[in-house]
Formats: sequence, C-alpha cells, structure tokens
Amino acid sequence: MIEQGVRKKIALFIDSENISYKLIEKILKELNAMGEVCVKKAYGDWRRDAMRGWDEILNCHSIEPIHIITGNSNKSNSSDIRLTIDVMHTLYEGKMECIALATSDSDFAPLAQEIRTKGVESIGFGEQKSRDDLRNAFSHFYELYLNKEKSKMIQNKEAQKPYKNKDIENIEILKRAIIANLNKSGWASLSQVGSYLKKEYRITPADYKRATWSKVFTMFPDDFALKNENSFSFVSLKKYSKSTKHPISEKYKKICNFFGFSH
Repeated sequence: MIEQGVRKKIALFIDSENISYKLIEKILKELNAMGEVCVKKAYGDWRRDAMRGWDEILNCHSIEPIHIITGNSNKSNSSDIRLTIDVMHTLYEGKMECIALATSDSDFAPLAQEIRTKGVESIGFGEQKSRDDLRNAFSHFYELYLNKEKSKMIQNKEAQKPYKNKDIENIEILKRAIIANLNKSGWASLSQVGSYLKKEYRITPADYKRATWSKVFTMFPDDFALKNENSFSFVSLKKYSKSTKHPISEKYKKICNFFGFSH
C-alpha cells in the first residue's frame, strides 16, 4: 500500500467487461487509503446477462454507470473507446493527481503509459490473467485474487537450484528492492517492489525468464517469503541462516534487527 500523505485526488475508471464486481470493494478500500476518490465510473453494456451482480456495487459505492450499447461482435470495443476518451479528458483537465484503471485487458497498456508520460500517477488493478505489458505500463499495479481466504501464503512451485555467482547478484538486487519498500510489518507490496526494480534497475520479470515477479521470488525460497492478503501480494525477507551460501549486507542486518528477524 502507498503510504498516506497529502490526500491526493483520484479518478477511478472501471472496465466492467474485464474485472469482477467482487473486487470493487477491495479496490476502493485501497484507493481510499491513498487519497480521495473523486471520480468513479464503470463502463459496460448493462443489458447483458454477464453484467448481473454489478447493480448493488454501483449503488452502494456511488459509482456512475456508463451504459454502452454494443451492436457488433466485438462487444468490448465501444466500452474501451468511451473509457479511453473519458480518461483523456480527465487527464488534460489537470484536476486529478492520480488516475486508476480497474481492468485485466492489456489493450489499456498504452493508455496507462500515456497517463504516466503526462506526469500523473497511474495505478492499475487487475486479475492474475493480466499480461506483463499491462502490469509494467502503470506506476503501480495491484494483482487481485477472487479467492475467499483473507490471507494465503503462495506455494513455492519452483525447484531450487544451487546458487551461482549470477544468482547471488540477482538476490542482492531483489533484497535492496524489498528493503526500500518494507512496511512496519516487515512486508513489501509486490507491485511496489516491481515498480522499484523497473525504475531503479530497468529490469522486469522477463530478465529472470519468468512471467511475473511472484514467480521470480519463488526461484529463491531460502531468501524470500510471499503471501496474499486482502487480495494483494506481498514479499518479505526470510530469516537469515549462516548456512546460506551468499553474504549478507550490513544494511540487511540492520533491517533484520529492526523487524526482529534473526541473522
């Protein structure tokens, strides 16, 4: 979660065709912690059976429904175009400090990038199916889960291999990114860590031959822990052991001491 500071003005645009209504409360909870959500709009053809379930969410959270009548085979194009037009109007009005998009559709990646190039923070919310080009286009991207569990540890499915010199270098970079984004609980938002790595080191999961950052961190199970909490992903440093085959930095020692980890 981005740390609270001055209450920034936020505009939220929801691609209802490509995000579940069950995730909207979680999205709004996260955005309300960042600032004031002044604009809330959801786009879709509300006549469709697939849109059932949205009515209560729209009314409960005062979200403006933008009805798009779709008469062609590609039902989402009209909604996508209208959403993009409204985002661009909001961007050039210059009243919002942050623009958030709730979508798993990678077609919105150029729009997210355009928001950033104009000096406005762009935040994305999407499901696990979201492609990397969409994730990397935002200032911050939050991966959401539909599972009912409040907190669930991510299982490691990557077989650990012996450390190589390159692995040691990669691990130290990942540690620095986590340390720079740790919260008081000793965990760092995975999306913020990913944004930090992209900005400071110009690296993405593809540089590790993985599709997502969660899969990158599961490559090193002795060093990092992952968890999902309230539909968001977090990463932390595992307890340091003297048997670990790579050196520990002084900065890492201080962080471990601060959070009560052993090293």
